[in-house]
Amino acid sequence: MDAEFEQFLINWPMSVLKDTDLATVFPNEPARRYAAVNRALKKKSLIRLRRSVYVIGKPFQKNLPSAYQLAHAIYGPSYISFESALSYHQWIPEAVYTTTCATAKRASDFDTPLGHFTYKHVPNYLCYLGVQRLGSESEAFLVAHPWKAIADHYYVYTRNWQGLKDIHLDLRIEIEDMLEADRTILQNLSENYQSSKVRVFLRNILGDLNNGIKVN
Repeated sequence: MDAEFEQFLINWPMSVLKDTDLATVFPNEPARRYAAVNRALKKKSLIRLRRSVYVIGKPFQKNLPSAYQLAHAIYGPSYISFESALSYHQWIPEAVYTTTCATAKRASDFDTPLGHFTYKHVPNYLCYLGVQRLGSESEAFLVAHPWKAIADHYYVYTRNWQGLKDIHLDLRIEIEDMLEADRTILQNLSENYQSSKVRVFLRNILGDLNNGIKVN
């Protein structure tokens, strides 16, 4: 492997890099850069996630990034939502094998050597209301609050839910988890989510929460 390229991989502070990052190694030598990348791919020193996006492999890999960290790099702007966010927050008991994200861009899917990633379109207006930034400074990712993930789920999959009981039965979320969750984000979403149907549904949830509804 080209010594200059190898040194770049050793010094690169993150797990993921893109062609725009690689362009700094041989700024005026695209053929040389292309050849170096191809050699690295064959040796698995680089792992291609999609066109122009790579994960650094052994022996230069500092740590293997989580699927949450990879998701933003593969297709953005986007954030972890739906079952993936609910699993992250431990609101659902099942393991989630596809990382599902929300994006204001068009929906898309990616099969990669490090997992399957799917992106669902959500309204652009206040897209990031109820989304928080987590992880380290160099390996950060965006994830929806559980209420935001539920709102996105209702919008994308057009569920016929009426309130908490339907969410409990469909997604197996414990009622106690929903009763104990912060309602400020839920209130904001019920007032500002772009879909009027989602806003009505979220207000129904607030009503159930305020009434302390239980499932027998």
